Amino acid sequence: MRWSGILGLLGVLSLNVGQSYAAQTDQTAEQKVFETTMQGVTQDELSALAAKKQWADLLHYRRHPFTFRYMSQNDSEEFFLAANGKYDLQAELTADVQAFLQTAQAADQSAQCRFPARYQWIKKQLPQLSFVDQPCPEFAQWAAELDARYITLIFPASHINSPSSMYGHTLIRLDRADENSSKLLSYAVNFAANADPTDNELKFSYKGLTGGYPGVVSVMPYYVKTNEYQHMEYRDIWEYRLNLDEQEVAQFVRHIWENQDTYYDYFFFDENCSYRIIALLDAASERVELADAFQYKAVPVDTIRALEQNGLVDKAEYRPSAATELENKSAQSSPLVLKVSRELVEADADIETALAGMSEQEQVRTLDLAYAYARYLSVKKKQANPLLRKRTLDILSARSKRTADAGYTPVAVPQWRDDHGHLTMRAGMRGGMISDNDDQSGFAELRLRMAYHDILDPVKGFVPGAQIQMGQFDLRAWDNGDVSLQRALIIDVLSLSNQTAFQSPLAWGVSFGFERFAFEHAELYSYLKVAFGKAVLNDAGRFYALGEIQALADNQFDDGYQLTLGPRVGWLWQSEKVQAQLEANWQPLTTGDDTERTSLKASAGYVVSDNQQLRINAERQTFTQDSFHYNVNQFSGEYAWYF
Repeated sequence: MRWSGILGLLGVLSLNVGQSYAAQTDQTAEQKVFETTMQGVTQDELSALAAKKQWADLLHYRRHPFTFRYMSQNDSEEFFLAANGKYDLQAELTADVQAFLQTAQAADQSAQCRFPARYQWIKKQLPQLSFVDQPCPEFAQWAAELDARYITLIFPASHINSPSSMYGHTLIRLDRADENSSKLLSYAVNFAANADPTDNELKFSYKGLTGGYPGVVSVMPYYVKTNEYQHMEYRDIWEYRLNLDEQEVAQFVRHIWENQDTYYDYFFFDENCSYRIIALLDAASERVELADAFQYKAVPVDTIRALEQNGLVDKAEYRPSAATELENKSAQSSPLVLKVSRELVEADADIETALAGMSEQEQVRTLDLAYAYARYLSVKKKQANPLLRKRTLDILSARSKRTADAGYTPVAVPQWRDDHGHLTMRAGMRGGMISDNDDQSGFAELRLRMAYHDILDPVKGFVPGAQIQMGQFDLRAWDNGDVSLQRALIIDVLSLSNQTAFQSPLAWGVSFGFERFAFEHAELYSYLKVAFGKAVLNDAGRFYALGEIQALADNQFDDGYQLTLGPRVGWLWQSEKVQAQLEANWQPLTTGDDTERTSLKASAGYVVSDNQQLRINAERQTFTQDSFHYNVNQFSGEYAWYF
């Protein structure tokens, strides 16, 4: 038994030695094949090349901000040649180099044709390899049709009435070398969620926040996107010409080709249109390195600021929307011109009869304004209307018979661009006093908001009467030492779009999160608030009246919830230096808990600088049940810093 054990052990050892030798032999053979294929490029050289930032940019590698895993954000298998290329930069580089060295490939079938940007970069990094360009007529024809010489970033401004456009949008226009050529005939590069057209706005918002849609890179004629964005009700456009040189533009085009027919998971907050656009620019140029700065959120105006701060913007130009053109003309028109121009579009009365009795100047103004109104209606309704089309042609025909100039002043370039406003994150320090029926106490509060803007923030560069807030957290410390989360706001959207001579938009708001009532020791409850109504604007400010439904849930309510309905009315003043608001909210109709709630608040803000503001606030909350009234008064002052 003893000898057999020893012999067995020796056998195992010899087998292991044999296997080790065989493995070394196989490894050596594999290395020789590798070096032969690579024509002397070693694994160490490839490792150094794979570690270069530009290679990671070409593969869209990023470290995940929560899992910290380093991998490609592209989620298509077709984007990689190596089986584990999504997770291994060197493996993908090795596979690509080997594929690019293949010769005698059929036209359009080689890896060089599939990944021309990677091929171009690798050729420059490894000049010692004898790469032979393979025929790619399909890509060559596509690139020639784009005929790109310049890259212009297009920013259709924020559109508060569309959840998918609240923060604005960015896309790329590929401009030709001939500056006189029509920009509408250029091509646009767009990244957007490939959404299910049957999804409603609520479902779209949920999926957009949670990565429920694939995001795709698409190339289309620019006029298609212009029709979609510029002519929507309030979407003016800013164009930012980037100073990428000819080689960088060519590499951008190659990289767009690589991204077609692939997808990235789309996230509204971070991996959105603006983030993907700057990631595509990162891949096109070694001097552009922007995407890493947007790990947690990518707001379009912030990405534009990053381009400017890195010296990549040559110039900016403004293109007003159809709605802006309409409002500009209507603001310069008399009541008679306003009245008749509407009648010309909305009624089928004889045009010449309607214009009779007006001066020639009034007639041409009326016809110009009527055409602007008809154009606005046609794009707002997003569908062909034969009657409106015929009426528009009749208006143009009548206008062609009159040679006088209408004398309308063109739309002025806005004093501030959207990217000139305050930065989109906000931190605040707040202190104040609470008094109720029995006592009073002081508090201090730390506040943090992830994005983006509320109606008391500095208005410069933002849509007046609109707010979009996401991810706000208020931590309150009372003077007795207690510390509590006073508020966790998930989303808060308010649109106080005002009525005009030609537009009557709905004012609306929706808010969801967790908060406490103002008094000390109040319990945290969840809430959903939805409001609809109207707003008007005049020299005294913006006035609004909304009907609001509030759904509150917590065990502090009699049935575990409270559903209420009541009016919400207010006044808002917004100027460059001062913002002020008065608001009353009364919720008399209740179910689930018969406590009737009323709140009155007055707030004001003073702009210290573009990114600093001082605020004061006074609020009274009243809770009425049967004949008992409980009043809570809150006074506070706050310093807000935007970053």
